[in-house]
Amino acid sequence: MSFKSFKYGTNRSSIRGFLAAVFRPFMSSPSDAPGVFTSGDSKNDVGQWQMLLLGNELSSQCQLERVVYCKCTSGKEHEFLLLHFRHPTQQHAVAILVLDRTPCINSTENNNGSSRRMQSSYIVSPSVSPTPARDSIFTTPNNGSAIESYLSRTYDPFKKLCYLDFPASARPSAIQVSVLLSALSKHSPSYHLYQYQCYWYAHTVWEALKRLFPDCHEITESGGRSRYLGIKIEKADSVEVVCEQYHTQWARIENAAEERRRAKEDEVRQLRMEERARCQAEIDQATRKANEATKQKEEAVRRAEMAERMIEEAKRKAEEAERKAEEVRAEWQAEMDRMRAQLERQAV
Repeated sequence: MSFKSFKYGTNRSSIRGFLAAVFRPFMSSPSDAPGVFTSGDSKNDVGQWQMLLLGNELSSQCQLERVVYCKCTSGKEHEFLLLHFRHPTQQHAVAILVLDRTPCINSTENNNGSSRRMQSSYIVSPSVSPTPARDSIFTTPNNGSAIESYLSRTYDPFKKLCYLDFPASARPSAIQVSVLLSALSKHSPSYHLYQYQCYWYAHTVWEALKRLFPDCHEITESGGRSRYLGIKIEKADSVEVVCEQYHTQWARIENAAEERRRAKEDEVRQLRMEERARCQAEIDQATRKANEATKQKEEAVRRAEMAERMIEEAKRKAEEAERKAEEVRAEWQAEMDRMRAQLERQAV
């Protein structure tokens, strides 16, 4: 694509998409969301996958933006889904997870997801004893080469039949997807060739997502779903009951989350009350000390004023005594002058 094709008036989302495509190879790949964005390959049963999501807030908040319905074109024509999850904080990052159902039998498969080629071993003949099903999620590091390598060595040749796109405003979270997958596994924990096989699993997940999140947009590129050599494969019709089980399980999770939220609010409220009480006690203590200091200051002022009054009274008394002494001296002097005058008259 050349820059000339971007004419004046191109909408901003197209430009952002183009820039994201150009710079995505140079952006760091997150590995902070176990079960979705990882640093290595891993394969988990859907129950284990749900536990990973519940244990990490970032993982549970990853959003499903696309599901791809895939079908192997040789062998047993195994069907599986690709789940495209977008990172909740690093919006450029998209992880592609592989979801499918297989019979749980002894194989060379191990925890990192390596296995024999899918179409040669993943449909088994029905038997008297039920065969446990393994509904699993495979994750790779967030880069195109890792997922392409896994798909090539595990499923090739295969083709993409349908796409299910979810708008940004109505994308299921990873934890919601895990609840749906858990409901499927609980509904049918056994692998049955004529009812609960990979065709049933991929079909039920697909149709349940459409029913539970109806704002999605479906694009069909090729037919052939739930068919082997062109023949329609019988499978159980479980969409409605699985959706009901999803609602029940999701309500249970929401109720548990609400209880945790309320417990957290109560804890925060209690901490606030304790902090408020502690602060109030400190305020009361500081107020008492301030009042005591004020009283002491007022008492000191009162005593200083009293001392000043006593000094003034002492000065007044001293002045009064001085005045009386002066009067006595004046009277004595007058008496002396009178006696002197009398003596002088007698002498004459």
